[in-house]
Parts: sequence; C-alpha cells; structure tokens
Amino acid sequence: MSTTDRTPSVPTLDADDVSAPQLARRTVASTTVALTEAARAGEAIAFWLAALLPLAYLPALASGVTSTQPLLVAGLIVAHVAALALGRGYATDASEATGR
Repeated sequence: MSTTDRTPSVPTLDADDVSAPQLARRTVASTTVALTEAARAGEAIAFWLAALLPLAYLPALASGVTSTQPLLVAGLIVAHVAALALGRGYATDASEATGR
C-alpha cells in the first residue's frame, strides 16, 4: 500500500500574491460588471415586451375578454406600462456602448 497523503491541497495567499484590498477591488469590479450586464438584459427584455405586448390587445378585444375578465385586461395594461418604463433606455444604452 501507498502512504501518499490524498487530502487535497488548499492554495494559500503568499506575500507575492494578490493582497486583500486588491482582491476586494477585483471582486467589487466583477460584481459590478455582472450586475450591469444583468440590468442590461432585463432592460432588453422589458423593451421587447413593451414592443410586442400591444399585439395581445387585439385578440383580447376580439374575443370579448374585456367584458368577462376586466382584471386580466387591467393587468395587461399595467404590465405594458411597466415594460415601457423599464425598457425606455434600451436603445440609447446600446448606441453608447458601441460608441456610435
């Protein structure tokens, strides 16, 4: 039998490695980038939802849902207004990010 130690080694920070303040700055920077990208994706979804949601109005009006389920129609309108508000800066952010 072998007497080799099979426990995994845990890397440690040496004095030459990244210092704690540098590691904290890198962590904050990467978290900021991730949150910015997530917000941008949410803004894109809201933009396209605001653009396509009016297409749901016509079938609702044609089927008579407006008289039988007014809360559904009100919810559709509220969702549309929220999507308009949340997605309003999507196109301007895209042009700023590409430098156009």
